[in-house]
Amino acid sequence: MDRAAFSCGERSLDEFFRVHAGDFHDQYKARVTVGLYEGRIVSFYWLAVQSASPAAFTRGDDLRDEFPEEYIDDAPCIYLGMIATHAAFAGRGIGRTMMVHAMRQTLAVAEIVGVYALTLDAIDADLARRYAAWGFEYFEPGQLWMYIPLQTIRAAVREIDLPSPPASASA
Repeated sequence: MDRAAFSCGERSLDEFFRVHAGDFHDQYKARVTVGLYEGRIVSFYWLAVQSASPAAFTRGDDLRDEFPEEYIDDAPCIYLGMIATHAAFAGRGIGRTMMVHAMRQTLAVAEIVGVYALTLDAIDADLARRYAAWGFEYFEPGQLWMYIPLQTIRAAVREIDLPSPPASASA
């Protein structure tokens, strides 16, 4: 697949995808998923494992009971490292479809190992507001590091009548 032709318009995302995505995927640093349309890469995202201190979550006091320190130090998470849609395909719902796919992948992983939330770093405040509309919460108000608990993902995915996107787990 031709990653060189991908351009979402955000230099850091384009550079990562063109230069590093294949290596990250091949070396199991992350699992890169691409969305295809007529054989052309139109979107991508990557997932990796992450952990976060229960105190970091805005509902940290509640999590201290869920994750007692004598058993587990940090809350297990899946990190959505990047998600992007080719600029020529923006506004067609592809990013939404890929987000739902990433959420479903997170739910699938949670069936095998413990996962509390899907986390991400929004690129800017506007995008963070869009993620908040999906149910993502801020680790700290005003910051761009966000999370969505598994319970919220389950409810959101149930409400969305959207088939899994045609995606490939290789970059």
